[in-house]
Amino acid sequence: MKSARDAHGEIYELVGIISLAFLGYMLSYLIPSGSVRKVLGIGAPCLGLALFGGVIYVFWISLAKEVFGKWRGVIVSALTVSFLLISEPWYGVTTPYYFGIFGFLSFLAMGFLTEVLNGGFGIVSCVLINWFAFVFFKGVSLSPSTAVVLIVISFVVGYAFDRLAKKVSEVLISQA
Repeated sequence: MKSARDAHGEIYELVGIISLAFLGYMLSYLIPSGSVRKVLGIGAPCLGLALFGGVIYVFWISLAKEVFGKWRGVIVSALTVSFLLISEPWYGVTTPYYFGIFGFLSFLAMGFLTEVLNGGFGIVSCVLINWFAFVFFKGVSLSPSTAVVLIVISFVVGYAFDRLAKKVSEVLISQA
């Protein structure tokens, strides 16, 4: 059995994990990815996810793993997408009714690959799963050149914010 002192640490960890997930959730609404889409004139689905997924999601997932331990990033990822799905249907799609499953699966893949490989692979997997859902279920088309450019950008951004989270965690842990 754990002592009461250990319980305090677990409470701090739980609050920290929920806070990181909530930060990702809130940033997804605060960063104007829809406006960027209009300004750039790019009609790609999940454009905001591809361009800003590193700062919105990967950073917090990686930070959770580094600060709280293995698989905590996957938990942050699952909580983040849960908050998103509770607040509205996945990308506003209500037909088919199970479309949100792709959102959940894409975030689990992002959390897992961010922990196992790095945030670049994590965000790319998330984008690709969502693109598959849009192409297959909604008939959305995406030009191959746009897809390649967005995959490269999302990998670079995801990798960069994964590395940044590792540096930030070193500072946080050294000051604890």
